[in-house]
Parts: sequence; structure tokens; C-alpha cells
Amino acid sequence: MNNRLAFPLIRLAALALAAGLAACTPGLQPTSMAPEVPLTTTLEQAALKLDQVRAQRAATEARYANSEVTCYDKFFVNDCLDEAREYRRVTLAYLNAVEDEAKHFQRKASADARDAAVAESVRVAEAEEARLAANPTPAPVAAPPKVKGPSTKPTLEARQAAQAAKLARIAAQERAAVPERAANAEAFEQKRIDSEKRQRKVEEKKAASARKAQKAAKDAEAAAKPKEVKISK
Repeated sequence: MNNRLAFPLIRLAALALAAGLAACTPGLQPTSMAPEVPLTTTLEQAALKLDQVRAQRAATEARYANSEVTCYDKFFVNDCLDEAREYRRVTLAYLNAVEDEAKHFQRKASADARDAAVAESVRVAEAEEARLAANPTPAPVAAPPKVKGPSTKPTLEARQAAQAAKLARIAAQERAAVPERAANAEAFEQKRIDSEKRQRKVEEKKAASARKAQKAAKDAEAAAKPKEVKISK
């Protein structure tokens, strides 16, 4: 099942890479054609897409780092570096779009499940309230007071009345708690979204710092190499 789900995303990612290479014309104009992001229909597909995005994003960064090394051995260094950057840009843009679509599906599925649970809770409370209203429990007949003697157990009518009152209180409490539960669920979902955004920014900053450090090391190595001195005859 997982392998069948993996094929569409891998194939479309390959199209994204091809579109990025096709866009690397001599003028390096960004491509305006990008493959359509496949729609997610199940939570299993969403989880698989996110796993693939993480793996392909890491592979893209590794490819770009390798390209930076190999470009310095070519004659047209700047053209090679520009093409590598464009390839990376197009690929990461597509992978980000796939990731956003999958996470949107997860959030919507979570919200739908939460709404369904709230609706079911309200339905059960209203049904119980309607049942109690349609079948009211008769008031218990008060027994004549006794001056002395042992206390008697509650009558069946008294127990039924107490149970009915308890169920009515539970139904009222369920209705009153519905808005609070929905608000708490929304707040939790927003915190999760904000946390994911912060984590993505941290990862992007780490990647940028690593690239800068790598470039600085290469520049220092190039500057340390002895230059050839031509001796005129």
C-alpha cells in the first residue's frame, strides 16, 4: 500500500526537477510551469507525503552542496552555480507546496473529527433531555411521618427521581461545556501550527548558516593555494 502511494509524489517531484532544469535557460528565467500538487484523500497518504518531502528535501540540499563543489572545477563557474541554485529553488518550492497541502488535509481531518465528536455529544444530551421530558417521573408519595422507629430505605420512585435529576444535570453540563471544548481544541491546533512554523524557520536558518560556512571554507582554501608565477624567457 505504501509503495503504491509513493509513486505519484515521486513522479511529480521528478517533473518538478525537470521543470527546474528546463527553466535554466541562458538568461536563467524562473519557470512559470510547475506540476500540480496531488490531492490528499487519506491520513495515511498525508503522513507518507510528509515523510517523502523530508527525504527529498534532504537529498536536494545534498545535491546542491555537491554542485557547489563541482562548479568550481568548471570554466563557467557562475553559470554553473546559478543553474544549481535555480534547480534547488524549483525543487524546494514544489516540495513546500506538497508539504503545505498534506498538512492542510491533516488539520481539516482533525477539525472534522472534533466537530463530529462535539455534534455527537450534543445529540446524546438532547436525546436524553427529550426522553426525560416525554416520560416524566412521577413525584414520590410522601410517607406519613414517624415519630419513632428505624429509618426506611428510599422508595423506588425516589431513586428514579434522583436518577432523572442526575441525568438532567449531566445533559446540561455537556451542553455548557461544548463551546469551551471547541475553543480549547482550536487553541491547541493553532499552537501546533505556530510550533511547526518556528521549527521550519530554525531549520532554514541552520541550512543557511551551513552553506555560508561551507562557502567561507572554500574561499579560504582557494585563497591559500599558491599562485603560479610565469617566468618570461
